[in-house]
Amino acid sequence: MAEMPGIKVSEKDVDQLEAMLERKEHRDNPALDGLRTELERADIVPLEQLPDDVVRMNSTVTFKVEESDKTFQRTLCYPHQMAGREDGISIVAPIGSALLGLEVGQTIDWRLPDGKHSHVRIIEVSHA
Repeated sequence: MAEMPGIKVSEKDVDQLEAMLERKEHRDNPALDGLRTELERADIVPLEQLPDDVVRMNSTVTFKVEESDKTFQRTLCYPHQMAGREDGISIVAPIGSALLGLEVGQTIDWRLPDGKHSHVRIIEVSHA
């Protein structure tokens, strides 16, 4: 697998995500190890120093799967925000935690459930 690109995450998002991970229902969930790993490797910065083109919580992200040439637009959400949202992607989903902290132009090597790899490129980030 290729080296993971550097990521930046705001102190606010880290505080809220770590609090979420400490809740009883999430504490011992191995499915959230990917999110824990992303938070451990992140460059943590004050929210006001986070560039506008970086994916953060509640950002709307346009990304392209290079192998299929398909483009998607999703909003990165907390699990409790997902009800009734067709455009949401949960931070606890593997692709959700992988998008956190990436900036426009970065590409991640995404391992699919079948063991194959896909490449996801960040095209645009907007904030509500």
